[in-house]
Amino acid sequence: MSQIALPLEQKPSSEQGGYLVTGANAEVHRHLQNWQDWAHHTLILTGPEASGKTTMAAAFEAESGGFCVDDAANHEDTEIFHLWNRANEEQKPLLLLAAKPVADWGILLPDLKSRLAASLHLEIGTPDQAMIDGLFQKYFAIRGLTISEDALRYLEKRMVRTYAMVRQLAQKMDSLAIETRKPINLAIAKSALGLFDAGDEKMDT
Repeated sequence: MSQIALPLEQKPSSEQGGYLVTGANAEVHRHLQNWQDWAHHTLILTGPEASGKTTMAAAFEAESGGFCVDDAANHEDTEIFHLWNRANEEQKPLLLLAAKPVADWGILLPDLKSRLAASLHLEIGTPDQAMIDGLFQKYFAIRGLTISEDALRYLEKRMVRTYAMVRQLAQKMDSLAIETRKPINLAIAKSALGLFDAGDEKMDT
């Protein structure tokens, strides 16, 4: 029986909280659960591509009823400034998401600089092994598939440990499994890793 390719990017179930929690993001998770304690009702959350910021923010919004701004670094100073003031006036939490720290946002409004400097800043850490394994397993569980233990251990020793690379490899293995009609095992993992050029700066082979 042939398999039909489906997109990996699907919403996780609410039973999972929407995202995985390991040592890489445990502190962020704890603060998102305790938004009542944020300094000036504001949390600035930074993290690399595909690290789960948007999914964590969606869960936060649903639970807290607060405000959230994605890609805050590219919003106008006045927009962020007024929203910061509104959050404090209404006693509602404000979550600002960005790929880079506030110092690199190019903020020109002095009052906004001082307000954000006084707010809580957190960063999602580099994925640990528990996070990498969990993300692979979750990607394939959504598809009703599994990835073998030896495939995980093979990738563990050879892949660049980034969230984006987990996603790229998961998608590559998924495509190979469909093409070859084979399970996601060690052979598929080796083939997926081998498809990246040896000189590709994203991959350490």
